Amino acid sequence: MNQPANDMKDGMEAMAFMNGRPTKFGLIALTMFVFCMLPLTAAGAQRPAAHLVLIDPAHGGEDSGVFSDKLHEKDLTLNLAILIRQEAQKMTGLQVQLTRSSDRRMTIAERIKAVGTTKADCLISLHVNAGFGKKATGYEIYFPGFQQEVSGGKDSSPIIKDMTRNKSLNDSVRLAQQIQSGLETVLPRKGRGLREAPSPLLDAMNIPGLVVEIGFATNPDDLKKLTGPKTQKAIANAVVKGLQNYFSSLP
Repeated sequence: MNQPANDMKDGMEAMAFMNGRPTKFGLIALTMFVFCMLPLTAAGAQRPAAHLVLIDPAHGGEDSGVFSDKLHEKDLTLNLAILIRQEAQKMTGLQVQLTRSSDRRMTIAERIKAVGTTKADCLISLHVNAGFGKKATGYEIYFPGFQQEVSGGKDSSPIIKDMTRNKSLNDSVRLAQQIQSGLETVLPRKGRGLREAPSPLLDAMNIPGLVVEIGFATNPDDLKKLTGPKTQKAIANAVVKGLQNYFSSLP
């Protein structure tokens, strides 16, 4: 039997044999002893809260996205999302959920709803690029466009809403920088820059969010890398590392 249990037993026996019956002071002492022991047990069981990241594999179902005989965008984005979740499970303080975990079509409204349902701290939407012939190569990271005007008037709620929105926009830029740093270790000199752009998905959220175009399916070199399991796992590792650095750098 451990020492705390022995101490409690001794306290109870002492109370029971004081003049052959429990005393008022004995009951008070026992209550205080048990009360003091409980916080120690609870504190020992507490764990740091994990940051929740929502990964959004673009397209799905009959919406294949960019596709060729070797790659369907909907399959690659889902596979990368699953790999990111698997890598995050090895880390402390980081939890990853997916907007979809199977080959099914999702509307923008459903993806936006998933953000609110999960109460995610940030979102990364995965895509594959295409176009500009066969020469275009590399990855692009988009963050939502900044508002140019701040609403106001006598009602303070629009101002508070804009402040919240602008904070998430600034955090989106910080997140983009960390994801870029991570991907640079896997795809060196392949970054096409961080870009501000409107997005129906990102513009509807009040949390940091990015669209990551991971490479060009129309470029033979990019296609070869993107379809390789080794590169896919390295990309997943890079994204998780970028997320860790982002959360650790927050004030």
